[in-house]
Amino acid sequence: MNIIGNKQLFLQKELEEYENNTPMNDEERRALHEWVGQGYSVHENDCLAEDGHGNYLDFLDVYREEESIRETLSTLNEEEQEEFIAQLQGRDTIKSLRKRCDELHYKSEVYEKVLRRHHLMDEAENLIEEGRAMSRAFEEAMAKESCLTMEGGLPW
Repeated sequence: MNIIGNKQLFLQKELEEYENNTPMNDEERRALHEWVGQGYSVHENDCLAEDGHGNYLDFLDVYREEESIRETLSTLNEEEQEEFIAQLQGRDTIKSLRKRCDELHYKSEVYEKVLRRHHLMDEAENLIEEGRAMSRAFEEAMAKESCLTMEGGLPW
């Protein structure tokens, strides 16, 4: 038997063992068989995804995650899809930044009330003003970007 035959035999045994130990539905089983039929191990994936410790994720783990993403995207409108994809990629968007800014503003108001109640405002006044200045700068930058985009300019 040649090397390719030995490899395919090994992959087939690995597949059988994996199937015996891993619950899966018919669609997942079909995709896994197709993957192994192309000469890949059940423990490989085509996007080199790993678990954070340098171990590659199994094909089926990545397949399931991708199916979950596709399913979620199918329920969202175009704007929500863009937000979801940006979140998956770890990118901020205007909407996510605005939400975080609103949350920070709310928290700062709560903290201010607590500080006033306990007579600690003198110590915190400078920090609060610094935070407000940052918020104003952020809003001005967002307004400027919005104007540039509306005029057909580039946001950077």
